[in-house]
Amino acid sequence: MLAIFLFTLIGIFIGIMSSLFGFGGGFIVVPILYAFLPESIPHAYLMHTAIGTSLAVMIVNSFNSTLNHAKQDNVHWPVFRYLAIFIAIGSLFGAIAASFIESEWLRYAFIGFLLYVIVSNIIKKTFTTAITDSHFRFPKRRYAGASGVFIGWISSMLGIGGSVMTIPYLRKRGLNMLHAVALATPLGLPIAIVGTTTYMILGANATDMPASTLGFIYIPALIGFTIGGFAGVPIGRRIAQVLPDKIFSKAYLVLLAIVVIFMIIG
Repeated sequence: MLAIFLFTLIGIFIGIMSSLFGFGGGFIVVPILYAFLPESIPHAYLMHTAIGTSLAVMIVNSFNSTLNHAKQDNVHWPVFRYLAIFIAIGSLFGAIAASFIESEWLRYAFIGFLLYVIVSNIIKKTFTTAITDSHFRFPKRRYAGASGVFIGWISSMLGIGGSVMTIPYLRKRGLNMLHAVALATPLGLPIAIVGTTTYMILGANATDMPASTLGFIYIPALIGFTIGGFAGVPIGRRIAQVLPDKIFSKAYLVLLAIVVIFMIIG
């Protein structure tokens, strides 16, 4: 019970970050779980369990965040319908690919990918340039398909929810941070649902996993993060609603940098 209580407190913060930055919890959940998962989970499966649990948490947080943003008409549903199926297909491939990669290599991939995102978006000044008139420029269908599959594949493999790829992509195509974040939350749902199901099935065949897990999902953390998320998500949405676009985009990159540092020293 103590573990669930502590995970609930952390879950409030995760809920705020989920609704504020569209993370769905992945960037926060994966480093925290990698550091604090019990010793009863074999080391070879630590990163897999952190990612699987992260994806399960995303289902609840993404759904909750989507409802909160939708009430304020922040979600561009035509764009969601345009990209969602491709992201779902990619997420299936990503979760399967992760099962063939050692836990430590997944950790290195997680760190390396975040570093690439941070550096590339600092170099490309367009990410931190304020966008006031939010208007999405639809790409051709084949380009949208390739982008969606790639986003889903990387996101599911690393348990990151997709916002780190969808938000820069959506900003490049004309959305401000508020609408990009609001759209990243429902786009995280196909990643979370397909990824969670796959990690549950693949983890069922893993040996020496404790009774507190369901496949590669750690149940106490899932319960605590879910409870805390219901308190945190509305707070994050209210902050996102009033945050200036330029400050919003810079805060997003700063948070990514903090997560990278935490993951390196963890």
